[in-house]
Amino acid sequence: MFLAQVLTGNIRLLLGMIVANKPWRLIPRLSRAMLGALAAGVFALVTSDVWRIAASLNALRLTVLTVISAGAAIVALIVAHGLWERAPDPRVREQVALFNVVTTITVALGIGSLYLALFVISLAVAGLTIDDALLARSIGQPAGLDEYLRLAWLTASVATVGGALGGTVESDSAVREAAYAHRGSAD
Repeated sequence: MFLAQVLTGNIRLLLGMIVANKPWRLIPRLSRAMLGALAAGVFALVTSDVWRIAASLNALRLTVLTVISAGAAIVALIVAHGLWERAPDPRVREQVALFNVVTTITVALGIGSLYLALFVISLAVAGLTIDDALLARSIGQPAGLDEYLRLAWLTASVATVGGALGGTVESDSAVREAAYAHRGSAD
């Protein structure tokens, strides 16, 4: 109830804070997160067991994996770097709640941007490097666009988890700088 009141009463402020944080720039600013994501993505694309797993998964299972991998990445970054604020003083409770909502949405949009980029890159790389005949032999069925899409989808989920692991070893200051808008002094 409290959170709903905070959100509805501050929607313009909330949206402005999120846009000012530029969440789409979160992951590109975190080199270890990018390295972890790329390493996991490359591993997934060159592993024929991953090809077979991807070919066996339907859209519902892939969606569940997407939600789990993105959720794990969001929680990992917030928890590992202490981005969740506490309100020791009841007078600032609303402000802290708003800040935590903005942080969560900023990180979620950043992870969403990472996921989308990983999907597109994975699809392009799979299409360029994995021959249809090789993929078909590996998965035991004809390889068409659907198989490449499922492979890219699963690869993006695996790579997102890799990115989250890489992001946990970033410095707290690097993550805070990447997650929050820099505001110059008003002096």
